[in-house]
Amino acid sequence: MSFRLEVVSTLPRLRELEPPWSQQVSAWQESTPFQLPEWLLTWWDHFGSGDLQTLVAWKEDIIVGLVPCFRHVWQNARQLTLIGSGITDYLDPFIANEHADLTVGKLGAYLMEAEFDLCDWQDLSATSPLLSLTQSEQLNVSVAPETVCSEVELDGDFDGYWQNRSSEMRRNVRRYGEKAERTGPLRFDVDCNATPESLDALFALHTARWRSRGESGMVEANHSAQFMRAVSSVLARRGIVRLFTVRWCERVVAAILAFSWKGKLYGYFSAFDPEHEHLGFGRILLSHCIRYAYQTGHTHWNFLRGDEPYKKSWGAQCISKCRLKIRHRVSPCTS
Repeated sequence: MSFRLEVVSTLPRLRELEPPWSQQVSAWQESTPFQLPEWLLTWWDHFGSGDLQTLVAWKEDIIVGLVPCFRHVWQNARQLTLIGSGITDYLDPFIANEHADLTVGKLGAYLMEAEFDLCDWQDLSATSPLLSLTQSEQLNVSVAPETVCSEVELDGDFDGYWQNRSSEMRRNVRRYGEKAERTGPLRFDVDCNATPESLDALFALHTARWRSRGESGMVEANHSAQFMRAVSSVLARRGIVRLFTVRWCERVVAAILAFSWKGKLYGYFSAFDPEHEHLGFGRILLSHCIRYAYQTGHTHWNFLRGDEPYKKSWGAQCISKCRLKIRHRVSPCTS
């Protein structure tokens, strides 16, 4: 059996691999939208720096693992970082389960000889096959807990789910809606194309919300608006995008950019009108989103990063994650 590791250091070569890479990730049971090349290559287009060092494991002519990395200087150290870092909540690289041992073994052998000072690989699952690198005698590998994600399992039907929420939550959502509708109509919409107008409304709400607190939000801090526009356009062509909005008096007052993948809805980015926070448009929208998830056969609503109390009130359970830091092991001095 021919098994080899290719180090991809040019963008044209990485783009050449996109079709088989996408096919393998799409068939991988553990995948999220964030392992897709459409997500990662768009991230690289907007945030990439340094030199590509993507590691591709091949069995014969089939990709069985792909660790999308780049090498750059960070805090005076040569660092290998995962493409997607910073604004991606699940960064597990694609590693086919049946070839995990061979793939990680090849990866470890490469890292023993590679020129870097630190691999800092964040937002990995708590059961990542990369954890077996801790067994290497030539590498110094540390594992630390990472910020958890959280997810609601959608059992039964929406009515049953809703009855299991607290009476206070159900009462508040109903009263918020009644109070708002005394002024004007409420409408829930789903945009599967993420039109520029819908995205403009989402970003405007997000900016207004954070500026009302005297802070800059994710869009301003990470300069990520253009990335989200680009990646939404690419993913919409695969039918993955759902941009949920609530309109009140024909104006968007709450919005969530989400991705539908393998029966799960991932709520990636949300915002609501701070001027009308007392009307609970964020809660109204989320109740509509979860109802939509049930109606369309989704099995989970994933809140992504964070375990804020409000998520638990919607029934979310934590998903543990970890961070790997890898250095070359320093040999003891000999006399």
